Amino acid sequence: MLSKPSKHVVFLLICLFFTSCKKDNPDFPQGSSGAINVWISEQMDQYYYWSSTLPSKQDFGLTPTDYFQSLLVPEDRFSSIMQAGRTDAGGHTLLNTFGFDFMQFKQGSQTVSLISHVVPGSAGYKLGLQRGDTLQSINGQLPTESNLSMWIAQLTQQSSIALSLANGKPYTLPASYISQPVIYPSETFMVDTDNKVGYLFLSHFDFSGGYDLLKAVAKLQAYGTEDLILDLRYNSGGSVAFAAFTALAIADVQPNDVFVQYRGNGRLQNLQETFAQTLSRQPDGYSFSASEIREKGLGLKRLFVLGTGYTASASEMLINNLRPYIDVVHIGSVSYGKDMASTTLTIPASVIGSEPSWLIQPMVYKIYNAHDQGEYNAGLQPQQTIAEYSVLPLYPFGDKRDALVAEAITQLGYEQKQVRPRASVSINTSAEPQILFHSTPRIAHPIDIEIL
Repeated sequence: MLSKPSKHVVFLLICLFFTSCKKDNPDFPQGSSGAINVWISEQMDQYYYWSSTLPSKQDFGLTPTDYFQSLLVPEDRFSSIMQAGRTDAGGHTLLNTFGFDFMQFKQGSQTVSLISHVVPGSAGYKLGLQRGDTLQSINGQLPTESNLSMWIAQLTQQSSIALSLANGKPYTLPASYISQPVIYPSETFMVDTDNKVGYLFLSHFDFSGGYDLLKAVAKLQAYGTEDLILDLRYNSGGSVAFAAFTALAIADVQPNDVFVQYRGNGRLQNLQETFAQTLSRQPDGYSFSASEIREKGLGLKRLFVLGTGYTASASEMLINNLRPYIDVVHIGSVSYGKDMASTTLTIPASVIGSEPSWLIQPMVYKIYNAHDQGEYNAGLQPQQTIAEYSVLPLYPFGDKRDALVAEAITQLGYEQKQVRPRASVSINTSAEPQILFHSTPRIAHPIDIEIL
């Protein structure tokens, strides 16, 4: 018969266990790159989704940025590191500085540039600039696609720019910080005398648009809307809580239905949240009730979503995570492909000392819906593939002649009249246009989860 081990043996075994589990990291002076990198290593080992693939040999002598990048797996496009006080010089775009974007196309020997986006309320919008207008020049020139990106970066540093359209109309646009409305102004439209189709353009997910969304839903209900076209073509995400808000406002889901499942590296507890639980993470100053939103909502059993490669993060999550409950028809092109959530970790003063702080945002969870469907890092595939520029010129968002809207109406079973190009620009549409450049950057707002 085996005897019980003594308390001293048990204590020794416990000590050996914890010693073997803890990494034998070297000691570095407070505030040094080595000390910062050791802290990064410990956080990544605990939280990083791909922690099992972290390299066994690590160079703590690298700068914190280079060291962090050395830990990332090739498929990780989103984990990031930054130092406190540093600004992102790449944050200025044509859209948030001057209120518009444009596309450049090649068809045969002809190159044409069309306004693709105008922010409601911006200076250009107030002066009559429209999506689909033909752009002749900016500040007297319009370079080719080979150096447009650098040229635009220089434009966004100027105090104003001068636009000239092909019809001869000039615009002078002052630089300012332009915040897009969450809900773009648009009217529902009737397809025939009996059936009505509603349309909503959501630029991003933010609770500043909560009351506007409820007003839009009330208007859709007053029109007797039976189907909805939700335009997320340029929605790069935002608040996940507002994505749950949107779902409750438009779809036939219940507050206690499962909205999302988060799965981590095995060391983190997997999370599952209902629509109501996700909504409860709304920011301070808001107190929307899931049951009240659902009571006021449309309760649709079918939704037509317009999505493109600029549809990212929380907007992709909305598309995928509504599918267990309603029929979601994705029209357009493959989405961006951000199926992960991150957490924000800030280095403590005990490590950094008096040096500027660092924070990291590692990817920690994969995102799945209630039916365990996820893994869309290559993007969500549309049921009906069509490019928004397959019909030129471009038409304003919500216009029934817009290529994506027209396709949605066709999928609804309604015939569309032949679309005629505007007289302001002559484009040979007998062949598919080749897109050379789009000034809209492809970005994905983070889905940030607080790790306890």
